[in-house]
Amino acid sequence: MGETRPNPWFTGLLALLVAGVMVFTLYPAAISEGPSGLRFVGESAGRKADRHLYFYGGYETVPAWERAMHRMLFGPREAVERKSIDIYAETLEWFARNPSRTRPWNEQNTRARWLIALAETGRVEAFVEGLQTLGSGPEEDVLRATLAHAYGVEGETLIPAELRYGARMVPGGWGRDHLRMRLAERAGDLETAGAFRTALAVRGTEMRERLRWLAAFVAGTLGAGIILLVRARVFTRPPPWRAAVLDQPWAPLQGLAVGVRAALYAVLIALGLSLFQQHYFRPGILSMWSTLVVALPMLWLIHRHLLRPRGIGYVQAFGLSLSGVGLRALAAVTLVVLAIQWGGNMVIAWLGWAAGLEGHWSHGIHELALFGSLRNTLITGFNAVVWAAVIEEIAFRGLVYVTLRSVMRPWLAIVLSAALFSGLHLYSMTAMLSVFWSGLVLAWSFERFRSLLPGMAAHAIGNALAVSTLMLFYR
Repeated sequence: MGETRPNPWFTGLLALLVAGVMVFTLYPAAISEGPSGLRFVGESAGRKADRHLYFYGGYETVPAWERAMHRMLFGPREAVERKSIDIYAETLEWFARNPSRTRPWNEQNTRARWLIALAETGRVEAFVEGLQTLGSGPEEDVLRATLAHAYGVEGETLIPAELRYGARMVPGGWGRDHLRMRLAERAGDLETAGAFRTALAVRGTEMRERLRWLAAFVAGTLGAGIILLVRARVFTRPPPWRAAVLDQPWAPLQGLAVGVRAALYAVLIALGLSLFQQHYFRPGILSMWSTLVVALPMLWLIHRHLLRPRGIGYVQAFGLSLSGVGLRALAAVTLVVLAIQWGGNMVIAWLGWAAGLEGHWSHGIHELALFGSLRNTLITGFNAVVWAAVIEEIAFRGLVYVTLRSVMRPWLAIVLSAALFSGLHLYSMTAMLSVFWSGLVLAWSFERFRSLLPGMAAHAIGNALAVSTLMLFYR
């Protein structure tokens, strides 16, 4: 490569190889059944369902406007409760189909949580029938009798010590808190029952307050972006940056050759990291910053074969300087990009929810972030917020978009680069459409403003919002 013309046949052969490896790697994840992609299915299901149910603690005091906001975001409370129960039920079905990946205590924990959720949401008949599915054995008998006693179903009489033991068999969380509250009520210990009820209300209040702050941030960002979009004449003013590769793009075969080789090296490095990764909850820094590590060959290849022969570096090539632009202009442009991107994503999410195209509950669960150490979670979050934003913008908008743009009109290159971007994010249909829309907006941003900086900033803020949601509500 370099200043010489790459061999198109060899590049085509490598492209087929990379495509085959990518299909082999991504296709199983795309068609995996239910939560099969998780390592800790029962624990992840419990965390997801529990936090949804905790949200409604002390809900009687919530003002009407806030309830309306919750209905708009999540649907009616009954639908959220039903979804949580369905998470437990589907997990139990998955355990039955995958006995080799199921531990008896994990199945019992999930079943106990499922039964308590049924009882607490008024599904008494299903609760009574479900008690008979707990199995047989000393522990199962005690757990069954404890649950029956707590919710007023006739059964074996237990002494207080046995009831306390039965309650301890339920994992900590929403289910155990409610079970202990009901046991205290049945025992006439109104002070203890009131303490549990207050604790549940406090937990719900905390979660709703976090949601208010998050909603205020999103609404403020959208509002500021829309105002700037209307008043700053974004579509008529000349672009503040100057990306050299948009004025003089490289030859398409050169870009393709670099992209194919970069993808092949990335796959090989990713496989190497998976082979030599340490314990799942104690991964090395290379695994936690995998986005940067797998992208290093791409960064070198772009510099060596696409930029250096033209006598330019990354800053000049992709408009990565604030010289003559300023931080204020970058902030304003980023807000405009975010307003367009988030506005479209909200419409897609709402339409997907209305059409019943929501993703599976296990999609988007990052178990290392949920159950790992705070240190590792923060380092992994840095990977998502910083490295992913920088590397993906250089890869998809810098390399892929510019290469496509060299042989076709910009609007078509925008669409195709966004399609490739979404194709590598195999989630639900709604999520893929959201990623596709983001790809459209970010490629348009590069073309319109002649810089990857606004796209990088918007990408980083969007990823930070996703990481914050995970940390605030599910960790």
